[in-house]
Order: sequence, then C-alpha cells, then structure tokens
Amino acid sequence: MDWIEEKIEQIRIFLHEKSLVTALVCYLCIGMLGVGTLYWITRNFCLAWAEVISLRYQEFMGFHSFWGGVWSANGMGAKEKFLLHVLNFFYSSSLYLYLLICFALVGKIFLEKKIKPAVTAITQGLNYINMGDYSHEITWRSRDEMGMLCKEFEQMRKNMLATKRDQWKQQEEQRKINAVFAHDIRTPLTVIRGYTEFLQKYVPSGKVTEEMMLAKLETMLRQEERLLQFSNTMTTIQKMEKWHLSGSWHNVSEIIEQLWAVTEGFSHSEEKKISLHARIVEQSLFLDLNLLTEVFENLLNNALRYAVEKIEVEIVLSGSDLTLFVRDDGPGFSVRALRSGMNAYFSEEEGDVGHFGIGLSVCKMLCENHGGRLTLSNSVQQGAISAATLSVGVESLY
Repeated sequence: MDWIEEKIEQIRIFLHEKSLVTALVCYLCIGMLGVGTLYWITRNFCLAWAEVISLRYQEFMGFHSFWGGVWSANGMGAKEKFLLHVLNFFYSSSLYLYLLICFALVGKIFLEKKIKPAVTAITQGLNYINMGDYSHEITWRSRDEMGMLCKEFEQMRKNMLATKRDQWKQQEEQRKINAVFAHDIRTPLTVIRGYTEFLQKYVPSGKVTEEMMLAKLETMLRQEERLLQFSNTMTTIQKMEKWHLSGSWHNVSEIIEQLWAVTEGFSHSEEKKISLHARIVEQSLFLDLNLLTEVFENLLNNALRYAVEKIEVEIVLSGSDLTLFVRDDGPGFSVRALRSGMNAYFSEEEGDVGHFGIGLSVCKMLCENHGGRLTLSNSVQQGAISAATLSVGVESLY
C-alpha cells in the first residue's frame, strides 16, 4: 500500500507541475485507460450473465457477440427478456456512456486541480488589494501557465506594495518636514512680532534711541532672511520631489567633462583642492545627466563646508550601478549625522539652517528617483565619504 500511495503521490506531483495542455492530455489518457478497462469488464459481465440466463432454456437460440448484437431466446419470461434487453443495452452502449462520464470527470478534476486553485488565489489577492491591503501574498506553487500567471500577479502586488510604501514614506517625510518647518519658523516670527510691538510701544514716546532702533531692525532683518531661507528650502524640496527623469545616452567622456566643469567652478571660488578620478572604460551610459550633476553639486558643496585642504572625487561603474564617491579630509560624520544626516533640516551647527540636511536630503531623493541610493560613511584615515549610486543603462562602444 505504501508503494501504491507513493506512486500516486508522484503522479499527482507530476501532473501538478506540467503545463495545462500536457496535464489535460495526461488526464484524458488516464481517463481513456479507465474507460477501456470498464468497457472490457462490462462486456465480459454482460456475456457471462447472458450465458447464465441461456442455460435455463433448452431452446435458447444463442446470442451474437459482435458489436451491436442482440441476445434472444424462445420461451423466455418477461423478466428474463427485460434483463437481456438491459444487458444488450450495456453491452452495446456502455462505451459511449463511459466516455461521457470520463469527459465530465476529467473536466471537473482538471478544473479543480489546475484552474480553480490559481483563480481562487488571484481572486482573493485582488479582493485584498481592492480593500487597500497589500500584505497578502498571491501564491499558487506550480510551473504551469496558471502558476506563471499567479507569479505575475504576485509581482504586481509587490510592485504596488513598494509604491505604496514609497508614498507612505514620502508622506511621512513630508509631515516631518512640515512639522520642523512649523516649529522653526515660530522662533523668527516670535522675535519679529516682539520687536514690532516693542517699537510700536516705545518709539512714539521717544524712549528708543536711534542706536537701539537700528539694532532691533538688524535683528528683525536677520530673522526675515531666515524665514526666506526656510521658504526657499521648502521650494527646493518640492521641486526635487517632482523631478521628472529625462534619460538619454551619454559617452563616459561627456559625463566626466560635465562633472569636471562643476569641479572647476567650485575650485575658482574655493581655496581647497578638488581632484576627480574615473575608473570607467569608454562606453555609453543611459542616465539623466542633469540629475547626476545636481547630486554632484550638492555633495561637493557639502564636502567643501567641512574639508580642510582637499576633496577627492571618484566615479566607479559596477554592473549597472554608477557610483559617485566624494571624500573630504574634514572631521567626518558624527554618529548622529550618520544616522540622521539625510533627513531634511538636519544640522549640528547652531544657527545654521538646513544647508547640511537639505543638501543630503535632496541627493537622497534624486538618487532614489533614479533607482539608486545615497550612503554616508567615514574614511578609515580621515574625513567623510558620501556615495551616490544611480542605476544606469550600459552600452559598450567597442
């Protein structure tokens, strides 16, 4: 019995893994084998019973065993004649009856085993998706067409879940940015309001000297500039979030030339040395060059603020990942910066509003929009390292 059960399980697994057409043919072959066996048993059964009935009558006229033959005998009673008619019917028509039953059973089994489970899994998954729940997997383990269809739906679910998570993440980041913005603008607004009330109250009575008034106005001007900077930062973040990728093919030499132009622009305005190295053979890359330039400018600007004497830039292509390393010789990232440096408005410097945080936050958003990422680390020797990775298309020119 164990051997039989093992063989049946092997056949079940074999049919489960085969394509729909192959499985249907196998089901039909098994059904035809069953039909042939039942038909052979039925014919022999009918012949045996006809012979038993004929032995009861000496004047039995015999019976024909050919296809569609009719058994008959003289002197038989109504009961025996009816039984012979029934035997004759099954003898001549059982094949068609078994074929009909076989097709019905094969169709039902094929539907239950190969079609219905996959359709049920897809339907349940789509129902969860329609309700906004993307956590339920669409699973049907099979290598047939229905299994492939379930895999496609499962991949679609994963993509939708990833998109939803990105949306939730962006919304959460936007809420944090709004909360920080609302918190930080409260201070300058409070200062401006307090000084305004002070001047309104004491200027008419002549209690405020010209020197005191100029000092108050200077403080109010700094707070207004701070509010303007906050506004510009918010505009920049929203602009980067809505950045539309515009990829095209560029030679490596063209990319290097573009980045070198950026370094020369910073070198003229800074006293720190900037070196650029590229470990890429000449080929064509598909990417958004404007986005890469924007990321490079932000990373370079951030490195210049902390570098002591020099900045080293290195470009590396690994597979389809183009990575831009920017290393300075400054003090490096603090533990807080490594953890939260890419958050908008992050800054460890008192009175510095958002340059460090907004620059890396913008780079992070742009890299992710280009299918990449931004990572922060410290050099073993000295200084901070920012690595911006973009997913690019690669086409060799040679």
